[in-house]
Amino acid sequence: MNFLKYKYLTLFSAVLIMLSSCSLDEKIMDRPTPATVKTESDVDAVIAGMYSRFNDPGMFKFLGHIMLTITADDIYSNAGSSYGDYAKRTYSSGSTAPMWDNMYATIANANNLIDVLGKLELSPAFEKRALGEAHFIRAFAYYYLVRLYGGVPLRLQAADINSDFYMPRASVDETYAQIFSDFKMASERLPLASKVNLSELGRATKGAAQALLAQAYLTYGNQLALKGSAGTEQYQNSVLYADSVIASKQYNLLTNYGDLFVIAKETEAYNEVIFGIRFQTDPNNRQQPAAGSEYASRFGAGNTWGVSANGGNGDNTFRVMHWFADYYRTGDYITGTDPLNLDSIDYRNIKAFFQSGRNNSNRWYAVYPNLSGTRIDGNVTDGTINDPLIAKYQDPTGKDGRNHGNDFFIIRMAEVYLIKAEALNELGGPTKPALDAFNVVRTRARTVNSIAEARKIPANLTATTAVDQNTFRMKIFDERGLELVGEGQRWFDLVRMRSPLSATQTMYEYQFKVRLADQTKHPRTLPTYTNQDVYSNSNAVYAPVLILNLPAKRFLLFPIPSSEMIQNRNFGLQNPDW
Repeated sequence: MNFLKYKYLTLFSAVLIMLSSCSLDEKIMDRPTPATVKTESDVDAVIAGMYSRFNDPGMFKFLGHIMLTITADDIYSNAGSSYGDYAKRTYSSGSTAPMWDNMYATIANANNLIDVLGKLELSPAFEKRALGEAHFIRAFAYYYLVRLYGGVPLRLQAADINSDFYMPRASVDETYAQIFSDFKMASERLPLASKVNLSELGRATKGAAQALLAQAYLTYGNQLALKGSAGTEQYQNSVLYADSVIASKQYNLLTNYGDLFVIAKETEAYNEVIFGIRFQTDPNNRQQPAAGSEYASRFGAGNTWGVSANGGNGDNTFRVMHWFADYYRTGDYITGTDPLNLDSIDYRNIKAFFQSGRNNSNRWYAVYPNLSGTRIDGNVTDGTINDPLIAKYQDPTGKDGRNHGNDFFIIRMAEVYLIKAEALNELGGPTKPALDAFNVVRTRARTVNSIAEARKIPANLTATTAVDQNTFRMKIFDERGLELVGEGQRWFDLVRMRSPLSATQTMYEYQFKVRLADQTKHPRTLPTYTNQDVYSNSNAVYAPVLILNLPAKRFLLFPIPSSEMIQNRNFGLQNPDW
């Protein structure tokens, strides 16, 4: 689609205020006027420009994507530069500004659009939708800010020379109240997905606003519960909005999980994807300035040729934790006892992770935990790749290593069912409606190529296998881990969900300080291939993550950028332990 698939030079570029919440070193321009933006075409260009900011290297293309990808317990990197800072948790308040600044620039654009719309003569239907998109984008930006940084300054008016640039941070409660208000306003004004033209794919819809409301209410309820509150109203609202999305019948789970990530089928994926950050190969730019994504090269490896631009290989920047890959060949996710038998593991595992790759001499390489000598895709492999790898992002038709068409899915229908299951579990444990919602996702996982195969896994959960609220919560956590791996959700899950050990301990603290801290089960030395039958040190954890995560509460929020703390004399306190 053309709406978001290239960089926009919008009519607002000369007049919008591109500033963080208080930055004073930017040139302040006047607000847009009807003389500069006055037609529906002009407004469409402005809206396109707002979406295109999400493709910025400071956001979902590069630096923001790093924050979301390698700060959890499932993916790591031993690359240098920004990757190393986040992978080893050595980042600081000087490192976290790009996502912050870009989100506030996005908010500034939304505020200006809301202001301008009130001054134009537009058709009621067009104005209604445009206003819905402005509120959606503002809510979206604040939703990422509050989860990453905590309470933040709430800028809700178009900025001009008389604006107050020294706003204190709002509380988390106040920030969520604004997010809920904006998403609700968006939901009331945005069209259903079926009313959006194919050329506009990627623009916000009623379903996108409601799905993110369901997720945001669940997240806020979790945070209240961790502080000792029940979160009952928030969980009820989460179920309400999840049910609204489901009842709308605007989205459905694709029959084949693997089809979600085939670049040639990306348009069809939006039957399940409710909102995503759209990218396409940029014909006018190269490398970082390009509007295309760089996931295909980052998630691939040196011996996975044919996955990146011009049929090239990956650069092994993002690697899956070995313990994580091993875990999903055990328990609910395997039939029998042979974790190397691809017919016996969860089909999502086969599609989410590389099972094999080819080098530039067309030799096959088995990818951990598969072994050399095993038969994969009808070929006996010649070697091994010692790191598990995410296979969701491949685009051999890209222009260069930082310029591909792979989108970044923000929320899709499978997660809506898991949100409903989790919220219902927090309200009353593993009830039948909660289990039914959960099992919708597992049912799809057992279905391949439009027919139900003989796969028995993952089996539907029952009241017997879910047992109680804590058990079911962990089942949901694990299910989300596999279903959504590589899609930017794991860190959020870790910091919002409660540990099975304590009502006030996060899953982040449980994972790093309890579950993965046991060196007898999770060695610190990464595996190596020793012979045709054995990897040494399976279930390993990337050591720097554990060593530096002992003060785990420090990492439940990112530090407020130092530029904000210096420039905004009224901001308030830095986040705890930073």
